[in-house]
Amino acid sequence: MTDLTPFFSPKSVAIVGATENVIRIGGRPLDYMLRYDFAGRVYPVHPKLKTVQGVTAYPNLTDIPDDVELCIVAVSAALTEGVVREGLANGIRAFVVFGSGYAELNEAGRIAQEQLASLCAENEALLLGPNCIGCADSHSRLIASFSSAMDTSTLKQGRFGLVTQSGALGSYWMAMLDRQGLGFSKFIATGNEAGVDLAQGIAFLADDDATDVIGVYIESIKDVAAFRRAALKAAEAGKPVVAIKAGRSTVGAEAAASHTGSLAGEDKNYQAFFDQFGIVRVSSLSEMIDTAKLAIKQPAPAGRRVGIVTISGGAGVLLADELDARGLETSDFSEHAKAQLSKVLPAFIHPRNPLDHTAAVAGDPGLFDDVINIVGQSHDHDSIIVFSGLLESIADKLVASLKNAFAGSGKQVGVVWLGASPFVIKELEDAGIPVFADIPQAADAFANVVNATEAQRQLGQLSNRQWPVPGCSAEKQGLVTHTLTEHRAAERLQSLCRMAFPEYALVTAGTDNTAVEALVSSLQFPLVAKLQSDEMSHRSDQGGVLLNLSSVADVHRAVDSLFALATSLHIACEGVLLQEMHRISYELIVGIKNDDLFGPLLVVGRGGIDVELRPDVQIAALPLTADEIKAQLLKLESADLFSGHRGRAMVDLDKLAALLAELTDGYMADDNLVELEINPLAVTDTGQVIALDALGTEISQ
Repeated sequence: MTDLTPFFSPKSVAIVGATENVIRIGGRPLDYMLRYDFAGRVYPVHPKLKTVQGVTAYPNLTDIPDDVELCIVAVSAALTEGVVREGLANGIRAFVVFGSGYAELNEAGRIAQEQLASLCAENEALLLGPNCIGCADSHSRLIASFSSAMDTSTLKQGRFGLVTQSGALGSYWMAMLDRQGLGFSKFIATGNEAGVDLAQGIAFLADDDATDVIGVYIESIKDVAAFRRAALKAAEAGKPVVAIKAGRSTVGAEAAASHTGSLAGEDKNYQAFFDQFGIVRVSSLSEMIDTAKLAIKQPAPAGRRVGIVTISGGAGVLLADELDARGLETSDFSEHAKAQLSKVLPAFIHPRNPLDHTAAVAGDPGLFDDVINIVGQSHDHDSIIVFSGLLESIADKLVASLKNAFAGSGKQVGVVWLGASPFVIKELEDAGIPVFADIPQAADAFANVVNATEAQRQLGQLSNRQWPVPGCSAEKQGLVTHTLTEHRAAERLQSLCRMAFPEYALVTAGTDNTAVEALVSSLQFPLVAKLQSDEMSHRSDQGGVLLNLSSVADVHRAVDSLFALATSLHIACEGVLLQEMHRISYELIVGIKNDDLFGPLLVVGRGGIDVELRPDVQIAALPLTADEIKAQLLKLESADLFSGHRGRAMVDLDKLAALLAELTDGYMADDNLVELEINPLAVTDTGQVIALDALGTEISQ
């Protein structure tokens, strides 16, 4: 792990480009560290001024009469490399570079950035940036940043750290945390990532005693292998990683000839990566902060059962709907708890979850106290959400009841209080009970925390796995590839695993009718005829597949028709494949491709010719065990079909997963295979798993 300590608790900091003007980039860090009493020493560097903002200044780094641990470089890109060289010559080994005009601008900037990165790497120096807003630490009060969030900040210490590729969003994050009184631990904006990147920031925060939750804003991941290690490190430390990933749209995405290429789009691959390695993806800074607030203030939930206590029946239903939509359970109270509740509730209230004790509490605050104490002591739910609104006249009593009922209960608790006064919010938040602005926000936070908790509990088995190092695709390496037509793909698949295919025969050009009849004699009708051409990937769209051939005469007509089709389209073909048809209960798609960023990926989902119309797929990085593949299959929206829906055949998921594990292992061991796809991988009416169509790409030898 890269030790980033010099960025957060250096004993001495030099600011090159320091200025008297506190709103300039070079003036802000000095102003902030003076204002917030930075624990170390600060040395402004200015070629002419003797003092800057009342602090003794030095004309250059060499003249500073002290060992400097961190250098903030607040000068133009043209001057930056010279400053870094001088710093290195004087023993400085950590630099924050604010300047822009590097790789984000043009080719000359890219070259300058690479030179800066090489210079620091050769001297084993840390580099944050360039083109970054810097970093900050609420504990040491180090502010190596020009973020305007510090203009009004209280620099409150908190347990939430952020690594971000957007300095502006990082500034908004710090301001939002400060205004909510949550505070932060450490903040780091990576900029162009010529040195420190997201993965290094996450790994450092995973070891940081001051951080409990790690936030990440991602535009792209530079090093997936390092990011994976960092995520596993955070999971091992029990620290949720909550991420915003920009760029959900498919603009610019290129679909490959196979369905797999279009189903495994860039954003879907990122989402699969997050799911596989326990990273919670959120859609906004507000959701990120709500999630972190719940995770920091409350114990991790033991399960997904959520109890609801509300003054409004409608609100209880809305909460139940939102929780259910996010996969949480609103199971009922036990009979024992119901009996206890019946003793304190008015006769017209039926004790059940959601528990609506109605507005009767407005005239009898003791009712709320009784109810909340029973719910707090019961073991029926892992988490409790309390909904309230207004009730200012008795707010102090309700707040006291909440604080007393759940103190030391071990349950995860949160409150939605519409129209809450600042008093209510502060009292509850200070007591460690988070308050949410509305129902959806609470539901998001509770779902995110339980998902992160469950995922991290399961990640231990991944820590020691040997993951392949992602590399460029065959196309990007300039290698020549060719498409495997179906019968050739079938042969390759059968060499990798025990994959079943329909009985078939290949009719090549020039085969006479007698020879065709001899080939057909070994097959059982009905048959399907398929044109075999590597220039026709999706044959059904172009008339290259003819179904339900029930006689030899049908076969002759189909063979002649398909060869004529190849001639009319001016495409080469290897022949016509005659294949036995099967009655099938469901169709799956199975694809394996080597992604440039994430490495080899398995795609499994509902198959057929319309897979892209309403995709129902799961994606995961290889290698995978059979149990993990089974878990992917069970995540499909259509997974209920596997249990024999409406008289269909039951799917032996253990057997299917074992077969796919064998296939993926074979793919990983074959250096020449680029991509494989089976669509459909069918389950027949008798429960047999059989590949009805296959496609492949391999490197030409």
